[in-house]
Amino acid sequence: MTDAARHYDADRAAAYDRRIRQAIPGYEALHFLSCMVVAEATAGRGRALVVGAGTGVECVALAQSCPALHVVGVDPSTEMLAIAEHKVAAHDLTERVRLYPSRVSGLPRFEPFDGATLLLVLHFLPDDGAKQTLLTEIADHLKPGASLVLADLFADPAEDWQTRQRAWWRHLQLASGIPEAEVDKGFRHVDRDIFPVTETRLADLLDAAGFGPPQNFFRALCFGGWVARRN
Repeated sequence: MTDAARHYDADRAAAYDRRIRQAIPGYEALHFLSCMVVAEATAGRGRALVVGAGTGVECVALAQSCPALHVVGVDPSTEMLAIAEHKVAAHDLTERVRLYPSRVSGLPRFEPFDGATLLLVLHFLPDDGAKQTLLTEIADHLKPGASLVLADLFADPAEDWQTRQRAWWRHLQLASGIPEAEVDKGFRHVDRDIFPVTETRLADLLDAAGFGPPQNFFRALCFGGWVARRN
């Protein structure tokens, strides 16, 4: 890769990382708490699977939080993982972080993992079997008793409070500096491409995939974080 291409990718990664922090309420706290949950669940060692590794922020944070933990990140976007590879190398973590341009279904058969994370990914999948399939595939890669840390936009559109949550989320994005036109564009994306479920439905999906009841550890407006153990 040329220096110009690296600079372009770095700029694009920085823009993406900045915008998601502006758009998702409690983004930093969610990732910090997720690292702490994984650290407790794995005793800070062993191997963790990061589903939806993206630009590598989560993989780097986990590896830095747990110096004895090895991390495998998986994401179908080769473009995003190219950025993640540079980030991992820049933090001198290549010996403990491996990245695979693949979906979970295409991941090589490793020894079962001690834990996994699924942050801000599941809500992109429709509840037509796709959510269930991904959770089942993750469970198939985990040791019995291993923890899955997941976070998602969740909602019950029939409840009035969801309308207020959405209004507060809009104000938060505007206050963080996102232009109004971009905020409105983002909500059109949410309405078109995001498929939230209720907490009750999430618990049912996890149960069918082979996990115990989810325990909530994070909540910010219409976003939540849960941890569930593999049966």
